[in-house]
Amino acid sequence: MIAAISKEVRELLANDHTGHGFAHVERVCALAERLAEAEKADMQIVMLAALLHDVDDYKLFGAECAEKLINARQIMHKYAVAPACEERVCEIIRTMGYSRALAGIRPQSLEGKIVSDADMLDAIGAVGTIRCLAYALARCETVVFDPRVFPDTEMDAATYKQAGRKSDNFINHYFEKLLRLKDMLFTDTARAEAELRHRFMIDFLREFFREHNCPEWLVYLENYMQNKGKAA
Repeated sequence: MIAAISKEVRELLANDHTGHGFAHVERVCALAERLAEAEKADMQIVMLAALLHDVDDYKLFGAECAEKLINARQIMHKYAVAPACEERVCEIIRTMGYSRALAGIRPQSLEGKIVSDADMLDAIGAVGTIRCLAYALARCETVVFDPRVFPDTEMDAATYKQAGRKSDNFINHYFEKLLRLKDMLFTDTARAEAELRHRFMIDFLREFFREHNCPEWLVYLENYMQNKGKAA
């Protein structure tokens, strides 16, 4: 069943160029499997949720799919996933994601925490940097870096999801989301991995600002780190 659903997800996400395609799903599944083994979680629930967590993403499929989880439910119905299992998986998916976390919505089950951790881990580090740039470049209206526009570190969930925000660009996304993720993880195994990935991002930003001759941004980065993501 997992193999068949994996094929369905691969086909559904085949045309994605924003960093949310099947390569991302595969990495989340591998991370989630590792975390589930360490935490002794229900592996079937974890793997189903990891496979299906982006098949209704609002950025890819719109608000209705995100609200009703149309694609995830159709796939699970097709492969006769037990109703109780389906509801557990849907509960995980609808409580995952950074915008939901900003609204105070977080996974409550061990399995949900594991899949959330795996998804957030894939958003940071070297892979997360590539995904973040891919998303920025896929949206032609989004610039990579504007040294005149500093991040909005006080935004709520609605503002974060708003298209065309002035501060919305590749570099600002680090401060508005990516550098915050390591402190939002649930499991010890994920936190240990996040420390390594977080360190890479800090080094990358320091070098980026050095090469761009932006000392004010280097100061901003150091202040941001000292304030742990609060307005610098």
